[in-house]
Amino acid sequence: MEISRDIIKRELDNFINNIFLLPEINCVKIRDVVIKKGAKRKKELEEAMDKSYHDCYSDVDLSVVVNISPKDIISPTEYMKNIVRFGIHTDKCLGFCFVEENSMYRIVLKNGMRYDFGFEFEYNDTAEFITLQSKEDEWNNPDWAIENVNRFWFIQIQALGKLYRKDFLISDHLANMNLNETLVQQMVLRDMEYGTNHHRYGYEEQIAYMSNKHKCPIKSDNKYFNIIADKIYCAALTYDELTLLFYPEYKTRCSDFMEIWKCYELGKKHPSVY
Repeated sequence: MEISRDIIKRELDNFINNIFLLPEINCVKIRDVVIKKGAKRKKELEEAMDKSYHDCYSDVDLSVVVNISPKDIISPTEYMKNIVRFGIHTDKCLGFCFVEENSMYRIVLKNGMRYDFGFEFEYNDTAEFITLQSKEDEWNNPDWAIENVNRFWFIQIQALGKLYRKDFLISDHLANMNLNETLVQQMVLRDMEYGTNHHRYGYEEQIAYMSNKHKCPIKSDNKYFNIIADKIYCAALTYDELTLLFYPEYKTRCSDFMEIWKCYELGKKHPSVY
Protein backbone atom coordinates (compact mmCIF):
# COMPACT_ATOMS: atom_id res chain seq x y z
CA MET A 1 0.00 0.00 0.00
CA GLU A 2 1.14 3.55 -0.75
CA ILE A 3 -0.19 7.01 0.05
CA SER A 4 0.94 9.86 -2.19
CA ARG A 5 -0.49 12.94 -3.87
CA ASP A 6 -1.09 11.04 -7.11
CA ILE A 7 -2.82 8.17 -5.34
CA ILE A 8 -5.00 10.48 -3.24
CA LYS A 9 -5.98 12.37 -6.41
CA ARG A 10 -6.82 9.11 -8.22
CA GLU A 11 -8.90 7.82 -5.32
CA LEU A 12 -10.64 11.18 -5.00
CA ASP A 13 -11.51 11.12 -8.70
CA ASN A 14 -12.96 7.61 -8.32
CA PHE A 15 -14.93 8.72 -5.27
CA ILE A 16 -16.39 11.67 -7.16
CA ASN A 17 -17.36 9.35 -10.03
CA ASN A 18 -19.35 7.23 -7.58
CA ILE A 19 -20.95 10.30 -5.99
CA PHE A 20 -22.11 11.58 -9.38
CA LEU A 21 -23.94 8.30 -10.04
CA LEU A 22 -26.55 9.55 -7.57
CA PRO A 23 -29.27 11.56 -9.35
CA GLU A 24 -29.85 13.98 -6.47
CA ILE A 25 -26.27 15.27 -6.39
CA ASN A 26 -25.88 18.78 -7.77
CA CYS A 27 -22.12 19.22 -7.39
CA VAL A 28 -19.14 18.45 -5.20
CA LYS A 29 -17.17 21.09 -3.32
CA ILE A 30 -13.58 20.68 -2.14
CA ARG A 31 -12.76 23.75 -0.10
CA ASP A 32 -13.84 26.54 -2.48
CA VAL A 33 -13.37 24.44 -5.62
CA VAL A 34 -16.69 23.47 -7.22
CA ILE A 35 -16.78 20.32 -9.37
CA LYS A 36 -19.92 20.08 -11.46
CA LYS A 37 -21.66 16.97 -12.67
CA GLY A 38 -20.88 16.06 -16.27
CA ALA A 39 -18.09 18.60 -16.64
CA LYS A 40 -14.42 17.88 -17.23
CA ARG A 41 -12.61 18.21 -13.93
CA LYS A 42 -8.88 17.74 -14.50
CA LYS A 43 -8.09 21.39 -13.74
CA GLU A 44 -10.46 21.48 -10.75
CA LEU A 45 -8.96 18.29 -9.31
CA GLU A 46 -5.47 19.74 -9.48
CA GLU A 47 -6.67 22.93 -7.82
CA ALA A 48 -8.44 20.92 -5.13
CA MET A 49 -5.28 18.91 -4.48
CA ASP A 50 -3.21 22.09 -4.23
CA LYS A 51 -5.57 23.25 -1.49
CA SER A 52 -5.89 19.87 0.28
CA TYR A 53 -2.62 18.01 -0.03
CA HIS A 54 0.28 18.91 2.23
CA ASP A 55 1.75 15.48 2.91
CA CYS A 56 0.64 11.86 3.06
CA TYR A 57 -1.15 12.58 6.37
CA SER A 58 -3.58 14.98 4.66
CA ASP A 59 -7.33 14.56 4.43
CA VAL A 60 -9.68 15.98 1.81
CA ASP A 61 -12.44 18.41 2.86
CA LEU A 62 -15.26 17.38 0.56
CA SER A 63 -18.94 18.23 0.61
CA VAL A 64 -21.84 17.22 -1.62
CA VAL A 65 -24.66 19.56 -2.61
CA VAL A 66 -27.90 17.57 -2.59
CA ASN A 67 -31.07 18.56 -4.45
CA ILE A 68 -34.08 17.68 -2.32
CA SER A 69 -37.77 18.29 -2.81
CA PRO A 70 -39.51 20.20 0.01
CA LYS A 71 -42.27 17.58 -0.29
CA ASP A 72 -39.91 14.61 0.10
CA ILE A 73 -40.56 12.37 3.10
CA ILE A 74 -36.81 11.86 3.37
CA SER A 75 -35.37 14.48 5.72
CA PRO A 76 -31.78 15.77 5.51
CA THR A 77 -31.05 14.08 8.85
CA GLU A 78 -32.28 10.73 7.57
CA TYR A 79 -30.40 11.20 4.31
CA MET A 80 -27.10 11.87 6.07
CA LYS A 81 -27.41 8.71 8.15
CA ASN A 82 -27.34 6.62 4.97
CA ILE A 83 -23.61 6.99 4.29
CA VAL A 84 -23.54 3.60 2.54
CA ARG A 85 -25.29 5.37 -0.37
CA PHE A 86 -21.90 6.88 -1.21
CA GLY A 87 -20.05 3.57 -1.18
CA ILE A 88 -18.82 4.03 2.39
CA HIS A 89 -19.22 0.45 3.59
CA THR A 90 -17.98 -0.78 6.95
CA ASP A 91 -15.77 -3.37 5.26
CA LYS A 92 -13.91 -0.55 3.47
CA CYS A 93 -13.55 1.72 6.50
CA LEU A 94 -10.97 1.60 9.23
CA GLY A 95 -12.94 4.16 11.23
CA PHE A 96 -15.37 7.03 10.99
CA CYS A 97 -17.57 9.26 13.10
CA PHE A 98 -20.44 11.65 12.43
CA VAL A 99 -20.13 15.23 13.68
CA GLU A 100 -23.80 16.16 13.86
CA GLU A 101 -23.37 19.88 14.54
CA ASN A 102 -21.28 20.22 11.36
CA SER A 103 -23.37 17.79 9.24
CA MET A 104 -20.14 15.97 8.46
CA TYR A 105 -18.54 12.55 8.58
CA ARG A 106 -14.87 12.13 9.39
CA ILE A 107 -13.70 9.04 7.56
CA VAL A 108 -10.54 6.99 7.15
CA LEU A 109 -10.66 4.10 4.70
CA LYS A 110 -8.54 0.99 4.98
CA ASN A 111 -6.49 2.17 2.01
CA GLY A 112 -5.47 5.23 4.04
CA MET A 113 -7.70 7.77 2.27
CA ARG A 114 -9.15 10.35 4.65
CA TYR A 115 -12.18 12.53 4.05
CA ASP A 116 -14.08 15.17 5.97
CA PHE A 117 -17.33 14.48 4.14
CA GLY A 118 -20.04 17.09 4.52
CA PHE A 119 -23.52 17.83 3.17
CA GLU A 120 -25.36 20.86 1.86
CA PHE A 121 -29.04 20.68 0.91
CA GLU A 122 -30.80 22.79 -1.70
CA TYR A 123 -34.58 22.58 -1.79
CA ASN A 124 -35.89 22.34 -5.32
CA ASP A 125 -39.53 21.88 -6.34
CA THR A 126 -38.47 19.96 -9.46
CA ALA A 127 -36.20 17.53 -7.60
CA GLU A 128 -37.20 13.87 -7.74
CA PHE A 129 -38.01 12.09 -4.50
CA ILE A 130 -35.04 10.23 -3.04
CA THR A 131 -35.25 6.49 -2.48
CA LEU A 132 -32.85 5.27 0.18
CA GLN A 133 -31.58 1.72 0.18
CA SER A 134 -31.73 -0.32 3.36
CA LYS A 135 -28.92 0.27 5.79
CA GLU A 136 -26.30 -2.39 6.35
CA ASP A 137 -27.58 -5.07 8.68
CA GLU A 138 -24.98 -4.77 11.39
CA TRP A 139 -25.46 -6.02 14.91
CA ASN A 140 -24.98 -3.33 17.53
CA ASN A 141 -24.11 -4.55 21.02
CA PRO A 142 -26.12 -2.40 23.47
CA ASP A 143 -23.25 -2.67 25.97
CA TRP A 144 -20.68 -1.30 23.51
CA ALA A 145 -22.03 0.46 20.43
CA ILE A 146 -20.34 -0.12 17.10
CA GLU A 147 -20.12 3.68 16.81
CA ASN A 148 -17.57 3.53 19.64
CA VAL A 149 -15.45 1.11 17.63
CA ASN A 150 -15.56 3.20 14.46
CA ARG A 151 -14.75 6.37 16.39
CA PHE A 152 -11.81 4.74 18.20
CA TRP A 153 -10.06 3.79 14.97
CA PHE A 154 -10.62 7.21 13.45
CA ILE A 155 -9.03 8.82 16.52
CA GLN A 156 -6.11 6.39 16.19
CA ILE A 157 -5.38 7.78 12.74
CA GLN A 158 -5.78 11.33 14.03
CA ALA A 159 -3.24 10.61 16.76
CA LEU A 160 -0.87 9.05 14.26
CA GLY A 161 -1.10 11.96 11.83
CA LYS A 162 -0.45 14.47 14.60
CA LEU A 163 2.51 12.38 15.77
CA TYR A 164 4.14 12.46 12.32
CA ARG A 165 3.46 16.17 11.99
CA LYS A 166 5.36 16.59 15.28
CA ASP A 167 2.36 17.88 17.25
CA PHE A 168 3.25 15.80 20.28
CA LEU A 169 0.79 17.58 22.58
CA ILE A 170 -2.34 16.72 20.58
CA SER A 171 -1.03 13.30 19.57
CA ASP A 172 -0.35 12.36 23.20
CA HIS A 173 -3.75 13.71 24.23
CA LEU A 174 -5.51 11.55 21.60
CA ALA A 175 -3.39 8.53 22.47
CA ASN A 176 -4.29 8.92 26.15
CA MET A 177 -7.97 9.27 25.21
CA ASN A 178 -7.89 5.93 23.42
CA LEU A 179 -5.97 4.20 26.20
CA ASN A 180 -8.64 5.48 28.58
CA GLU A 181 -11.25 4.06 26.20
CA THR A 182 -9.82 0.58 26.83
CA LEU A 183 -10.27 1.19 30.56
CA VAL A 184 -13.90 2.11 29.95
CA GLN A 185 -14.30 -1.12 27.97
CA GLN A 186 -12.94 -3.04 30.94
CA MET A 187 -15.29 -1.25 33.34
CA VAL A 188 -18.29 -2.13 31.16
CA LEU A 189 -17.12 -5.75 30.96
CA ARG A 190 -16.82 -5.76 34.76
CA ASP A 191 -20.39 -4.46 35.08
CA MET A 192 -21.55 -7.22 32.76
CA GLU A 193 -19.71 -9.85 34.80
CA TYR A 194 -21.10 -8.73 38.16
CA GLY A 195 -24.51 -7.56 36.94
CA THR A 196 -24.19 -4.11 38.45
CA ASN A 197 -22.53 -0.77 37.73
CA HIS A 198 -22.05 -0.04 41.42
CA HIS A 199 -18.82 -1.33 42.93
CA ARG A 200 -17.98 -0.11 46.41
CA TYR A 201 -14.56 -1.71 46.13
CA GLY A 202 -12.56 -2.92 43.18
CA TYR A 203 -11.26 -6.40 42.47
CA GLU A 204 -7.58 -5.70 41.84
CA GLU A 205 -8.26 -6.03 38.14
CA GLN A 206 -5.43 -6.52 35.70
CA ILE A 207 -5.21 -3.46 33.48
CA ALA A 208 -5.43 -4.90 29.97
CA TYR A 209 -3.29 -2.33 28.19
CA MET A 210 -0.36 -2.89 30.58
CA SER A 211 0.41 -6.21 28.89
CA ASN A 212 0.81 -4.46 25.52
CA LYS A 213 3.22 -1.74 26.56
CA HIS A 214 6.70 -1.49 25.01
CA LYS A 215 5.78 -3.57 21.97
CA CYS A 216 5.70 -0.90 19.27
CA PRO A 217 7.88 -2.03 16.34
CA ILE A 218 8.40 1.49 14.97
CA LYS A 219 11.11 3.58 16.60
CA SER A 220 12.54 7.06 16.17
CA ASP A 221 15.55 8.91 17.51
CA ASN A 222 13.11 11.19 19.38
CA LYS A 223 12.16 9.84 22.80
CA TYR A 224 8.82 11.67 22.88
CA PHE A 225 7.86 10.23 19.51
CA ASN A 226 8.65 6.76 20.86
CA ILE A 227 6.63 7.22 24.04
CA ILE A 228 3.54 8.40 22.16
CA ALA A 229 3.95 5.80 19.39
CA ASP A 230 4.02 3.07 22.01
CA LYS A 231 0.78 4.37 23.54
CA ILE A 232 -0.91 4.41 20.13
CA TYR A 233 0.25 0.87 19.34
CA CYS A 234 -0.66 -0.34 22.82
CA ALA A 235 -4.16 1.09 22.49
CA ALA A 236 -4.63 -0.59 19.09
CA LEU A 237 -3.68 -4.05 20.34
CA THR A 238 -5.73 -3.74 23.50
CA TYR A 239 -8.84 -2.38 21.81
CA ASP A 240 -8.90 -5.23 19.32
CA GLU A 241 -8.58 -7.75 22.15
CA LEU A 242 -11.37 -6.23 24.24
CA THR A 243 -13.72 -5.53 21.32
CA LEU A 244 -13.76 -9.25 20.56
CA LEU A 245 -15.39 -9.76 23.97
CA PHE A 246 -18.31 -7.56 22.85
CA TYR A 247 -18.35 -8.74 19.23
CA PRO A 248 -17.08 -12.35 18.90
CA GLU A 249 -17.24 -12.12 15.08
CA TYR A 250 -15.43 -8.76 14.99
CA LYS A 251 -12.71 -8.55 12.37
CA THR A 252 -9.72 -7.05 14.10
CA ARG A 253 -8.42 -3.83 12.57
CA CYS A 254 -4.90 -3.56 13.94
CA SER A 255 -3.31 -5.06 10.83
CA ASP A 256 -5.12 -2.54 8.58
CA PHE A 257 -4.07 0.24 10.93
CA MET A 258 -0.44 -0.88 10.74
CA GLU A 259 -0.49 -0.84 6.95
CA ILE A 260 -1.40 2.84 7.11
CA TRP A 261 1.24 3.38 9.78
CA LYS A 262 3.90 1.92 7.46
CA CYS A 263 2.87 4.45 4.81
CA TYR A 264 3.12 7.27 7.34
CA GLU A 265 6.57 6.08 8.35
CA LEU A 266 7.62 6.04 4.69
CA GLY A 267 6.24 9.56 4.33
CA LYS A 268 8.53 10.70 7.15
CA LYS A 269 11.57 9.31 5.32
CA HIS A 270 10.46 10.77 1.97
CA PRO A 271 8.60 14.01 2.78
CA SER A 272 6.43 15.65 0.15
CA VAL A 273 7.76 18.57 -1.87
CA TYR A 274 4.31 20.15 -1.99
